Amino acid sequence: MSEDEAAGGFTSVAVIYLAGLVGGAAINFVIPLLVLPGIWVRLVGLVPLVLGACLFAWARATFRRQGTALMPWKPSSELVRDGPFGFSRNPIYLSFSLIYLAAALIFDSVYILVMLVVAVVLFDRTQIPREERYLQERFGGEFSEYRTRVRRWI
Repeated sequence: MSEDEAAGGFTSVAVIYLAGLVGGAAINFVIPLLVLPGIWVRLVGLVPLVLGACLFAWARATFRRQGTALMPWKPSSELVRDGPFGFSRNPIYLSFSLIYLAAALIFDSVYILVMLVVAVVLFDRTQIPREERYLQERFGGEFSEYRTRVRRWI
């Protein structure tokens, strides 16, 4: 693999997460199925929204500080292991999942919640293994050590 190659085929994060969100919201609009009735579930949804946004900002700033590409279709120049990457190998996908969870709670929709599970499973079984194979080839033992020390999600 040349240094110019990246993680290979890329499943668009935005497309999968957005399709699930829009699909779940559309079904919920036609046939509402509430997580819990009342305003409290919507207020609780603000917690993962804030956590997810902060986690994404922290991960993005960590990538910038390391001077490596944030987008998985671009080559990685550094193996980022500090900041949120010290406790999760995928804090960006985790942040998107938290924001998605927030949407399910704020819109009070079981369908959006179910679609979140589908999106997470898709990424966990397709995109993340592809990215990890690339990082293993690119960084070898350095990535192997990181992988044994830090969990995939949390």
